[in-house]
This record gives sequence, structure tokens and C-alpha cells, in this order.
Amino acid sequence: MAAAEARAADAASGELPRLRACVQESLRLYPVVPDLIRVTRDETEWRGVRHPAGTAVLLPVLFHQRDPDHMPAAHVFVPGRWSSQGAGQDIRMSPFSHGAGRCPGDQLGLLVVAAFCAEVLRGHRVRDGRPALDPMGPLPVTLDPRGIRLGLARR
Repeated sequence: MAAAEARAADAASGELPRLRACVQESLRLYPVVPDLIRVTRDETEWRGVRHPAGTAVLLPVLFHQRDPDHMPAAHVFVPGRWSSQGAGQDIRMSPFSHGAGRCPGDQLGLLVVAAFCAEVLRGHRVRDGRPALDPMGPLPVTLDPRGIRLGLARR
């Protein structure tokens, strides 16, 4: 599907919704930024303990985005979840964060990575990927980027 979209789309237009969703889902599963740090604006009570305004809170993004109690199919690659209404504002999915701490380059990042993937997929098909992953099954929580290998064959 993503390869077909890449071949059909005009890369200059940036209209690559399937590839953009694949990038976002990849970042949900394997976030570039492991933790978000926020500071409370008001006194906050959490689990019976009061914390004053100005308390730093650390949110481990990997756990947050893969919490099976709050995220359906938390460990499965489901790019279609990004096409639902309001997905970009869903706090359970925050590869670029939300609110005032949101990455200011989120749209540029999505545009560039999706366009790059489109260019690769236009002329090549991916084969012999390592590690071998089952996209329909649970994916490992972490991957060592030094061990990722993709083979490309010309179309």
C-alpha cells in the first residue's frame, strides 16, 4: 500500500497520507525522544500525594505510547490508527508531544521522512530486512538501530 502510494503520488505535493501514518506509527512504537519532562502549573494531587506547582514530571514516552491498558494493539504496527478523526490530538499517541512542548518541526519532519521513503519505494522494493519482524504480531519493545539492515532491489 505504501509503495503504491509512493509510485502514484507527487512527492513535491507532500500528499502521502499512508506513508505519513507509517512514519507516525513507527515513532509511536520506537520514539526518538525517550522521555518528556513537564512542569506542573498548579498544585497537583496524584495517587493521594500533593505536589506543588512547579513540580517536574517525567513521562516515559515508550511506556505511555505502548500501555496496553490504554492503547488498543499497543505493541502492533497499525498505521491506520493515525487516519481516525482526532488522532493527532490523542494524548496516548505523542511522537512529537502535545501542547506547548510539542516539537516545532513535527510537520517538517513528517514531510521529509515520508518524502524520503516515497523516493526509495518508487524505484525499489525492500527485501531481506533484519531483524525479521512480524508486522501483524507484537513487536519488540526496543530495537538496536545498529542491527537494522534493509536490502533494496530495483523495481
